[in-house]
Amino acid sequence: MNKPTPYAQMKALHQSDQLFLLPNAWDVPSAKAFAAAGFSPIGTSSWAIAAMLGYPDGEQIPFETLLMVAERIALNTDALISVDMEAGYASDIEVLCANLSRVMAAGAAGINFEDSLKGDTKGLMDIEVQAERILAIKALRNASGDPVFLNARTDGFLVMKDDPRAALTETLKRAEAYAAAGADCLFVPFLKDESLIAELTNASPLPVNLLALPGVTDIARLQELGVRRLSLGNGVFDNSVAHQQTLAVEIKNMKKLDSLFA
Repeated sequence: MNKPTPYAQMKALHQSDQLFLLPNAWDVPSAKAFAAAGFSPIGTSSWAIAAMLGYPDGEQIPFETLLMVAERIALNTDALISVDMEAGYASDIEVLCANLSRVMAAGAAGINFEDSLKGDTKGLMDIEVQAERILAIKALRNASGDPVFLNARTDGFLVMKDDPRAALTETLKRAEAYAAAGADCLFVPFLKDESLIAELTNASPLPVNLLALPGVTDIARLQELGVRRLSLGNGVFDNSVAHQQTLAVEIKNMKKLDSLFA
């Protein structure tokens, strides 16, 4: 029997009734740690990769650098890898597709692709424009014969955080448009309210992916609400940095090295 393709494996996970956790790596050691714990797929975190290298988030890191990190992660683990491409590091569709081709060649089984505007302009990309970009991604990945799983991120609950009801309405519009254009999953970070989560999962034509946050940590409850994927985002990275800071202070102030080797 032939082994399912990476795309088929990703698709099956999202069609299951079981919610699955997707940890987000920022370098080879973190990816190896997740893989050793039995995680697959593993995502990358654009925020954590940027922070690790001293860049702010929001496509401020050079695409070449992001690609290099993603490629090293893919080369050093057998887990399926989903690469956070943010908004594709391109406004032009040809450049977007060229970037995606390189991410696919680096070994990505999936991508995150978001609709937040970058730079000084805040807000969401026009829904028709974003759907056109997703259509272009679909055409490219289908032509390749080895498609990547497309997780379409929409940031209504970030840019409309003061009006959750309006954010849900906009999110559902985008779910319909992005599904029609060829997306495989809908990533809705910053959504916390259980009633809104239930409304979204009941109405969305795509499986729903949420972001782990304070108050969004009860895996069993999220599964009951219909969530299919929970991303850890930069949570593990932040936890690791906090531990490093605590250890550094202990070494500096207490002049004791026991914790270094504990």
